[in-house]
Amino acid sequence: MTALKRQEVEFPGNINYVSEVYDLSSIYSENINLTLWRRNRSSALLDDIAGLVNTHSSFALRAVLKPSEVKEWLRASLKQQAFTALENDMTFLAEVFADLFDLTHVGLRLELLDKTMCPRFHVDKLLCRLVTTYTGDTTQWLLEDNVNRDKLGAGANGQPDESSGIYWHEDSIQKAMPGDVLLMKGQGWTESRVDGLVHRSPLASPDNRRLFLGIDFA
Repeated sequence: MTALKRQEVEFPGNINYVSEVYDLSSIYSENINLTLWRRNRSSALLDDIAGLVNTHSSFALRAVLKPSEVKEWLRASLKQQAFTALENDMTFLAEVFADLFDLTHVGLRLELLDKTMCPRFHVDKLLCRLVTTYTGDTTQWLLEDNVNRDKLGAGANGQPDESSGIYWHEDSIQKAMPGDVLLMKGQGWTESRVDGLVHRSPLASPDNRRLFLGIDFA
């Protein structure tokens, strides 16, 4: 991991909301477990998203690639007309993640989901992950003052989130907007004052599908 100077800034809820891509580097702060970049989807990107969703029911594409290989991989995987704006956006986000963590390759996961992926609140067993939901319901998470970490995993005693006691206030569950980019620390990030982000996937169904991108360390 690239060594950056520690920041002593305090962030409410241990979340940093940013409006510029270069501010994603704040994920290195030991006081946060989520950096969220608010961004708008361009009309070209929205057209590509609609075209892709309208021509596929569901799919799950995975690969380990150099950022420069993303366009060719996506075009070959979809086996139809190019989705140029989507290809460019995925390439850009792969470049951002690779630059941020000094990587030559990244793990990519592009999925059109018609069922819920990870319905329980949890912490990823990794260093950091980038996610964005191009369309559909988006990632949900808990602020540090609204989570009981003793109820993670086996601590829930098999109960669903709604009754396990993992959160104090249901109306305080946070969620992103379509197109937002989330950098989420996992439990593998040990040089931090705050534990990895507690989050979950929203509900998805054939009538409520999600186009989701995840980028990981290769």
